[in-house]
Amino acid sequence: MVKKLPPEEQALWDTFVKNIRPLKNDKVKSILSSSVQVPEKPYLPVPEVRHTQKVQELHANDLRSMRLDGQLDLHGFTQSSGEIALREFLKNAVYKNWRWVRIITGKGSPKNPSILREQTPKWLQSMPEFVTGYTYARPDDGGSGAFYVKIRRKIKV
Repeated sequence: MVKKLPPEEQALWDTFVKNIRPLKNDKVKSILSSSVQVPEKPYLPVPEVRHTQKVQELHANDLRSMRLDGQLDLHGFTQSSGEIALREFLKNAVYKNWRWVRIITGKGSPKNPSILREQTPKWLQSMPEFVTGYTYARPDDGGSGAFYVKIRRKIKV
């Protein structure tokens, strides 16, 4: 049922819409459809790392004193841009003296598992200059679709 406007409101509406023309290109572009641009050139130098440093998988006891300082959500990233974004995020976390961060990868689905979730442990293992350890997040923080990462302290020179 369409409700009719009183005559004075109808006249006001007609005056308002008389100069409106339809758009020629009526397509809406999503912000998410454009790829995220990640800079190729790093902004900060890589911190020094000792060759004996390794990245370990953490356990529940290691999380007792955890307080998150930041997080990175990798939803929407490709595999290559996700690795670059992760590296830059962790490098900034080292320079900001953060201790714990959460990396959100998403779980994917049974038919289409998340590539980022599968690759993130490998990437973290390859970044001992930024990371001392990692583990899957608690169920209320994303469970197997997120990681807690312990950030390495800067080596004082």
